[in-house]
This record gives sequence, structure tokens and C-alpha cells, in this order.
Amino acid sequence: MIYIVGAILVLGPLIFVHELGHFLAAKMFGVRVERFSIGFPPRLFGIQIGETDYCISAVPIGGYVKMSGMIDESMDENVTLTGADYEFMSKPMYQKVIIITAGVIMNFLLAVVILGGFAYVQGEAILPTTTIGAVPDTSLAYEIGLRAHDEIVEIGGQPVENWQDITEIFLDRLGEDLPFIINRDGEMRELHFPGSSIAVEDLQRLNIFPLRPARVGEVLDGAPAAEAGLQRGDWIMAINDSAVTNWNEMAAIISTQPDVPLTFDIKRGDEQLKINMTPALSESDSSGRIGIGQYFEFRDISLLGAAAIGFERSMLIVDVHIKVFQWIFSGRAKVQETLGGPVMIAEMAGQAVNIGPERVIEMIAQLSVVLAFINILPFPALDGGHLMIILIEGIRRKPLPTKGKLMVQQVGMFLLLLLIVFVFYNDIARIINR
Repeated sequence: MIYIVGAILVLGPLIFVHELGHFLAAKMFGVRVERFSIGFPPRLFGIQIGETDYCISAVPIGGYVKMSGMIDESMDENVTLTGADYEFMSKPMYQKVIIITAGVIMNFLLAVVILGGFAYVQGEAILPTTTIGAVPDTSLAYEIGLRAHDEIVEIGGQPVENWQDITEIFLDRLGEDLPFIINRDGEMRELHFPGSSIAVEDLQRLNIFPLRPARVGEVLDGAPAAEAGLQRGDWIMAINDSAVTNWNEMAAIISTQPDVPLTFDIKRGDEQLKINMTPALSESDSSGRIGIGQYFEFRDISLLGAAAIGFERSMLIVDVHIKVFQWIFSGRAKVQETLGGPVMIAEMAGQAVNIGPERVIEMIAQLSVVLAFINILPFPALDGGHLMIILIEGIRRKPLPTKGKLMVQQVGMFLLLLLIVFVFYNDIARIINR
């Protein structure tokens, strides 16, 4: 049930905001909107207000805004062009382009606002370390020579000052060969990451983690940590008299002790405290959780700076997905390993709900960028497909035949449904094969 609730909380706003973009742009240019639908046909229920039918439809994989005089996802074969000013096809090309791309723009702006808003309200989150905390011996990081407690000094010729620098440089140059300069026990060494020659699935076992202090960051309301009185900034020094020196050691003990009472030695300023706490059982992975987040330092930034951060982080997500598509078409990535569908999204959303509202909102932002990117692809039944038709008609200086556009739309919807069936199967197979 938590996965269904999570999917609704995450996907619902994304679809609504996307279709709202089309709706507002159409209204701005005087195009009559006949239907505002969440979901694809057939129509289930709704309400008529003025000229528009606001409804819920049966296929819960998206939505559409039906405009007068346009072939779209509604598959209406009775579209006729009268030349009326309120029809979509009566508008100049620049207005049609704006209307068609407005959904993508709204999704992207939603992500920028959320990610930038987090940065402005909280400050820019900085994990002030470049020291590696753990490198499993089965990981790709271990194979290239990285070890626990190595300090990363430089990546690809760029100095790094915190873990955010490491992450951003790595993602920005994903797929490239990168030299790493590390400090190991006072000795500078150079290692090489063969980004151009490894398969995408190998990236999933990169498994490099920062050396994080066992220090309390966010405390989730209602979680065992909140009920026990833990506060942001508290240091966890020991659990059941076993000393912990970093976050990984602490998490390893807690995760293996669900529903088991534990005694925590806490340092709070100059105080030494003992706090009893029982980790709660996580429904997502059956591990123990006390409901705390990692400790970050936060650097105040201006509103303009926050907007820039929101834009940069959104563009980074776009860049990563462009590279993934390039890898799929070049054969470097397997479709089964890279594509996820509604089941995977529901699972991730359920986990986000368990973590807290902030993680749900962050996931909405990330998926909003993904939705924008996918929708602008030049594929029939997507906004990018409509955009291609508009541009072709603009070059021809006359509309394409209505029957032809309807056939393209029907083929596109059929292929889209086949893709959805495939990703459903892929999601379920991934769960079964865990």
C-alpha cells in the first residue's frame, strides 16, 4: 500500500503540472481546450466546466489536454478544421510551438524551483570531506585501486574540496576516462577510471562512499531518534559499548538490530549522555532504522544563487539521461539494466515516503526533469512528436493530411503501450531476480 500511495504522491503532481502547462499556454493564445485529462482514454469520470471537460481516464500513464482542431492522445477521428480562430491549427507556428512545449517547460521549471528552493531554505548542503570511507572489494572502485581512507585531491585535473565536488565532476564527465589524484598516508598517487570502456551496468557497482562522521543531521518526526530526544549535531560515540568512528559503522549495527533495544553513548557539546533506543523495522528492506539523516554543513546562498543551483542540478539530470540514451543506442548499456517503469517508480516512491516528505519532494523534482526529457523526444504521441509535425508543417507552409497525422498518432500510442508493457515486465523481473 505504501508503494501505491508513494506513486500517487510522486506521479500525480508531475502529470498535473505538465498538463497544466499545455492548458495555460493554450488559454493564453485563445485556443479552446475541450478536455483536461489525467490518464489516457477511455474516460472514466469528470466534470464539465464551461467549454472544458476535466476528467480522469482509465490508463494511468500520463495525461493530455485536448485542444480544438488537433490530433492528439484522445484518438478522436472526427477532428475537423473550420478555420475558427480558437482552433489550434489556426494559430501561428510560434504559438503552437509554445503550447506544445509548455508542459516540458513547466516540468523543468518545477524541478528548478524545488531544487533551488531546497538550496535557498536550507543553504547549500556540503559534506566537508574528500576522504573515502568504504570501498567493498567487489566494487569497481576497488578494481581501479581506490581504498578506504584515501583522500581524493583531484579528478580529471580539477581540484576537489568536498564530496559534492567529487559527485558533480564525476556525473558531468560520465563516460570519460578520468585520472584521480589521491593522498594515501601522505603519499600522492595517480589512479585511472576507464569511463569510456566500461559498461553502464558496471557503474552500478562503483560503490565509493565518503567517510561520514557518526553525527546526527536531520531527525525525522515520530522516528525512534526523535522520541528518544536525539538532536541535530549529536555525536554517536558508541552503541552497546561498541565504539563507532563513522556513519557506516553506526549504520551497520543499527540496520542489523531491528526491534532490539540499544544503548547509545552520545556527545552533545560538553555533555556525555546515554540514550536508550529501539530501531524500527523498515518495511522496504527489513532493516533497522532510527530515523536520522547524515550531517551536512549548510552554506547560505542568495535567491539568485539558489535559482542557479536549481538550474544546474536539473541540467545535470538531463545530461546524465542523454548519456544513458547514447549508451543504449551504442550498445554500451543494456535496456533491461537502464529502463525502469511504474513498478520501479512506485517502489522508489514508497521508500521515499518512509524516509520523509523532503525525500518525496526531492524525488518529484528529479522525476519531473526525467518526464520533461522523455516528453521532448521526437516520438509520436509525445510532445516531441507533436513538435516535429508542427515544424514539418511550418516548413511545408501547409498542414499534413489529418488521416496521416491520426495514423502516426495511433502507431505512436501502440508503440508507447508496448514500451510500457516491456518496462512493467522488466520491473517485475528485476524484483524477482534480486
